[in-house]
Amino acid sequence: MVRFSEIIRMNQNKKDKERIPVAEKNVGQEKLRLSDMQIAETGKREDVSRPPLVESDNKKIKAFYNDLLERAMDIQSKVKHNKDLTPSRILQILHRIIKDDFISRLYDYAIPISKNYGLQSQSISVTLASLKIGKGLGYDTKKLLQLGLAAFFENVGMYKIPDATLTKRGKLSSNELTAIKKHPEIGAQILGRMSTTFKWLTNTTLQIHERLDGSGYPKGLKGEDISEIASIIGLVDTYMAMTKNRPYRDKQMEPDAVKSIVGLSKSKFPARVVKAFLNQISIFPVNSYVKLNNESIGRVVSTSKSQPLRPVIELVYDGRGQKLEKRQIVNLVDSSLLHITSFIDERP
Repeated sequence: MVRFSEIIRMNQNKKDKERIPVAEKNVGQEKLRLSDMQIAETGKREDVSRPPLVESDNKKIKAFYNDLLERAMDIQSKVKHNKDLTPSRILQILHRIIKDDFISRLYDYAIPISKNYGLQSQSISVTLASLKIGKGLGYDTKKLLQLGLAAFFENVGMYKIPDATLTKRGKLSSNELTAIKKHPEIGAQILGRMSTTFKWLTNTTLQIHERLDGSGYPKGLKGEDISEIASIIGLVDTYMAMTKNRPYRDKQMEPDAVKSIVGLSKSKFPARVVKAFLNQISIFPVNSYVKLNNESIGRVVSTSKSQPLRPVIELVYDGRGQKLEKRQIVNLVDSSLLHITSFIDERP
């Protein structure tokens, strides 16, 4: 992971004695120019999965996200002050998101800003990613609501863990690790104060960190003893944790995290859930910024399920850090010499 400001500073300090044209770079034995790429308007590509957002959609997406963030902050406050939780408001928001078919667009909006609010934003990201997988599995509205609610409440037990433990730099002690591993049980106790209608929610919360081979916690459940909803949330939580910075480690790039998930799939997660994850979750989220191997920088505008490592990019800066005045779209599927080398850790 690199920062955009660092790339620009390095590029501006380069000496260019030969004054190579702005977009030209050597790749192996061949030269690559923007004029050689397949430049196309986004709306003309079949790979672009959704129509452009209109202003009303943008406002709706922001409103949905702010509603979810407000609920997440409210949950944190209530847990810290030992107040009971009620799911009605969250269910209302989730129902509107599902009914209006905004799961994917809201996910695309949430992921690039998910690092800003700690556990609250993680709850939102896990919820939306879980809903995408549930939708890919053909869940109906009722089951999507159950999945979304369980995902949103996944981390309630973490709010009881001391902040000093959650933000500690360096390796956690055995006592700190033990405290963190107790968060499913703590969460189940908190959720258990709800009405008996939501008893299933406490059971799901206890299973999210269980794994097929019995290596999970807190009970070491195996195979079919773990609900599919819990497996979905557990897989998404694992993926999200891999792709977020922690005080004691750097985050992984999304493709590396996906490879890790695939490697874990045989023993940790059901094949059906992993397949839906790979089909539904974009390795390079829409609106994220990436650096290409010719050192240009662009924004991901759409992805292809058939070739998830080669999205459509809107170029923003060329290989020497110069901002492009004219919009240029590159479909990496059609540009065999180009590939993504890293994410940009801030928006240009």
